[in-house]
Amino acid sequence: MFERYTEKARRTVFFARYEASQLGSPYIEAEHLLLGLLREDRALLDRLPAGAAEQIRKEIEKRVPQPVQRGTSVDLPLSKDSKIALTYAAEESQALAHQHIDCCHLLLGILHFENSIAAELLREFGIEYARYSEVVAESAPQPASTVPLAAEAAGPLDQAARVLRRMIGLAVLIQEQGPSPLKRTGWTRKEALGHLIDWAGAHQQWFARALTEPKLTASGYPGDGWLSAQGYDELSWQELLHLCISLNRLLVHVIACIPEEKLETPCRIGIAEPIPLHELVRRYVAHCEDVMGQLLTRG
Repeated sequence: MFERYTEKARRTVFFARYEASQLGSPYIEAEHLLLGLLREDRALLDRLPAGAAEQIRKEIEKRVPQPVQRGTSVDLPLSKDSKIALTYAAEESQALAHQHIDCCHLLLGILHFENSIAAELLREFGIEYARYSEVVAESAPQPASTVPLAAEAAGPLDQAARVLRRMIGLAVLIQEQGPSPLKRTGWTRKEALGHLIDWAGAHQQWFARALTEPKLTASGYPGDGWLSAQGYDELSWQELLHLCISLNRLLVHVIACIPEEKLETPCRIGIAEPIPLHELVRRYVAHCEDVMGQLLTRG
């Protein structure tokens, strides 16, 4: 599980296990991962106010049950939430095309649990997901991607691939937030995810055809009628989110496979004038970015 972890990230998990045993927990929880980071992540400590690390520790100790005597050699398991946090950390690393999972990715994984003790305490001291993810994207080293991305050298596709990878990283932040519809479209939040799924599926086929045919002609974009017809509101939020993320990961890979000589392949969607393939890619990403922006808006 920890093959891609840096040495510092592995030590963080080791310290989290130690903290959990000291606090008498039967599992390694997100707050124990945070305590591990406070021991190991110099970048986090530098961003916290003076004395904040000790205040966080005291607050965590206040909120957990009284310690039960446990040996530090006990191999405590990760809790369900901690496993998900580590999964999010891997997602963050992959979305940023980083080869390894480091402390900064673990911190972003913890921040995904907005209602957790760990995330709440971090926010109290100014460490929030949106800003910290920007810091990681700007400052973290950029080793070779774990997935070869020819799009890096594909000129018009470069920015599209970068934005789409970034959107995948942000997707895990989307909350269902009840039945209130999106203001501009009137879709429920599940329908908005369903719309993104429809668009991803249609564009995956269109991109593949444009790569294998001299020109692409399609009848039209997925319509709103598809949403109710497919019953997206009846599916679970996590199922929809997972499918949306998976399809867009595939599209990042497909975009990476587009050779330069295919960039100008004419693509006619519906009755609109034909556009080159690279413009179809750009418009797809721009549309998804717009819908994602609405989904990430609270309320």
